[in-house]
Amino acid sequence: MASLRTLLLAGLATAALALPMAGMQPVAAQTQVASMGGGAGRIIGEREVARRIAELVQQRNGGQPVDIHFHGMDNIIEVPAAGQAVLQVESFSFDSRSGRFMASLTTPGRTEAVRFSGRAQAVESLPVLKNRVAAGETITKSDIEWIRVPAGRYGGGYIDRIEDMIGQAPRRPLAAGRPLRTTDIGKPEVITKNGMVTMVAQGPGLTITTTGRAMEAGSMGDVIQVMNIQSKKTVQATVIGLNQVQVITAPSILVTN
Repeated sequence: MASLRTLLLAGLATAALALPMAGMQPVAAQTQVASMGGGAGRIIGEREVARRIAELVQQRNGGQPVDIHFHGMDNIIEVPAAGQAVLQVESFSFDSRSGRFMASLTTPGRTEAVRFSGRAQAVESLPVLKNRVAAGETITKSDIEWIRVPAGRYGGGYIDRIEDMIGQAPRRPLAAGRPLRTTDIGKPEVITKNGMVTMVAQGPGLTITTTGRAMEAGSMGDVIQVMNIQSKKTVQATVIGLNQVQVITAPSILVTN
């Protein structure tokens, strides 16, 4: 049996999918699975068993994903030397309220079915950062990946669309792999507090520029307070680019006295 365990640990690569459950009832079905190797003592591993159980759940719950959590260890089925690696479901039952299930599975040639029990956890996918991102760095599509989390754990206020992350910047350093709140990110700052900016004011047939000091940080489209370096007057201005603002008041405000 030791050699079978080694084969299980080394050879299983099939991802387990699972989907939520509805009422409790027996099921008789079978599914063809990939051969786990030739000769005597082939096995169907835990991931393949979980996937089959997940398929049964999916048939009853509209395809919503779940994760399968077994009770106990060694959730595998040994295939007889002359048998086929075909999972046959002798019975299957579950409780939609608790997510608990019981299944009896076998393969051709076995004299006894193997019983499995556990819980199916409804899950959903959320976008997260692949790596730690520093405050102010712009998030790109390549910075994002999807993870599965328990359904309903992260409600309103958490980001569930990748489009809401791309082009934004963390307000503080953010760790990888964690669901983000909408307040964790925002538009990238293009003007820093106390930084030097170009002030632009326009009027009929007239454009005036001068140098100012930003009294507060700002992102594209923000309205911030800016002080004219020469006149020492403070005005409101709209951020229109990197270290550039457009004065909201008349162009004359930029003219030194």
